Amino acid sequence: MEDPRTSSAAPIGLIAGAGRLPLEAVVRLREQGRPVAAIAFEGLSDPALATALSGDALRWMRLGALAAMRDALAELGVRRLLLVGAVPKSLLLDGRGLVAPDAEAVGLLARLVDRGDEPLLRGLADWLVGAGFEVLSQEVWLAPLLAPVGAIAGRTPSSEECADAVFGGGIVRALGRAGVGQSVVVKQGCVLAVEAIEGTDETIRRGGALGGAGVTVVKGARPGQDRRFDLPAVGPGTLRAMQAVGARALAIEAGAALILERAEFRAIAERSEIAVWGLSLDEAACEGSP
Repeated sequence: MEDPRTSSAAPIGLIAGAGRLPLEAVVRLREQGRPVAAIAFEGLSDPALATALSGDALRWMRLGALAAMRDALAELGVRRLLLVGAVPKSLLLDGRGLVAPDAEAVGLLARLVDRGDEPLLRGLADWLVGAGFEVLSQEVWLAPLLAPVGAIAGRTPSSEECADAVFGGGIVRALGRAGVGQSVVVKQGCVLAVEAIEGTDETIRRGGALGGAGVTVVKGARPGQDRRFDLPAVGPGTLRAMQAVGARALAIEAGAALILERAEFRAIAERSEIAVWGLSLDEAACEGSP
């Protein structure tokens, strides 16, 4: 694993999925003094990447064109890269015209019996390694985005919210072992919603509709998760989904969950008085409780 502090000036490549994480990655890598190049996908990746990166450092293509992606990365001078951003699983079931799998992608999918998030990403990572690239760790290269232990934003969580967070943390771990999802919505020791293919925001909306105001959201990594990719992430959108249903607390796994657009995230938490804190899933308590 390369140490960002001692690495060369070669560009770091991004395989940029949906959401804000690819843009955050551009900022963080540049703070480390690294040039950045990216592969983005039509109809999926944030169009703002075209502003963040020059045309010489960005290639747009259809999702699933693995051979073209490999060749573009080589043309960009990339040998080391990060997988960042979401690729909705629903695209595997209904590509909606956005997916154009080539022979390499068809072969990769055919070899995967388990098409859960991590097996899919690990299969892609293994394919990239086989093509001569090094897949870097989000945990190392995006470390400034990781949630700390304890209070992060908003108000102090109540003892009831902490109890729900610890309870929900155990459920998140069980879900992770089964490869189902990374978040749950709980209230008074009851599981209201678990994340599956729909994503965190929809899980929050469903859990809030069932439990009413005052639910707690818990998000964490899978046990033994490959820290190169797919670390759980929260951002302003997470808090807006919570605001819409009256959710009052968000516990995220310290050292394993990424916080995006942190200034706006903190401002929303403060305005809405949502308690946000970093929880160690190995501990039967949460810091910041009364």
